[in-house]
Amino acid sequence: MAAHANPASRPSSRPLIAPAWHTIGLIAIFVGLSVVGGFFQHAAKQHPQAAVPSANAVPGYVSVLISEWLLVLYVRAGVHKRGVRLRDLVGGRWASPKDVVKDIALAAALWALWTFLQNPHILGGTNAAQGLLPQGLLESLVWIPLALSAGFCEELVFRGYLQKQFQAVTGNAGLAVLFQAIVFGVGHLYEGIAPVGLITLYGVLFGLLAVWRKSLRPGMIAHAWSDIFGVIIFRGM
Repeated sequence: MAAHANPASRPSSRPLIAPAWHTIGLIAIFVGLSVVGGFFQHAAKQHPQAAVPSANAVPGYVSVLISEWLLVLYVRAGVHKRGVRLRDLVGGRWASPKDVVKDIALAAALWALWTFLQNPHILGGTNAAQGLLPQGLLESLVWIPLALSAGFCEELVFRGYLQKQFQAVTGNAGLAVLFQAIVFGVGHLYEGIAPVGLITLYGVLFGLLAVWRKSLRPGMIAHAWSDIFGVIIFRGM
């Protein structure tokens, strides 16, 4: 009589949080949008006289905001197929005011580190995205909800969805952090070739925090904080 295989002896596999085709589609969409944005940026540099006046930046900000939330809806549709909720991707739980303060403190520390690394004398940070920054009161006001949305949406998509999906595929948290960071960096090609490495490092730092804290909350706070205060208040420093 043949012996039955012991289930405990079988190699364990971590289930994907969404179908593989869904993840490939997300990466293709994000990189595709970045390439298109890069072409527009290149055209604007080659023909500055034909560039759109800064007063017209608001519709561009709105379109980016809409695309951020469409990516979240895409992610939700994919993980829903496997019974995963968006709150599962965010992780963590604020059970007391102490938890809130702790995540805010972690966000502040991460933001301080990122601000330090952006110094041109440290890692050669550049102002390649200077043309994307808000000019004037109206653009700055529209930038705030855009920054808040980016803090939530991009952390959810990259440090939440992609990082967890890559960990399920590789079985290695370190590789998952690296792979999502590379996609994140390549997805910002519209800012220019030079900043991609720095943005990839950004993705690594935020990915490591998400793994350590088991939550996207401090990263979301730091991301939005960086975009709002780093651009509007401290961009002249």
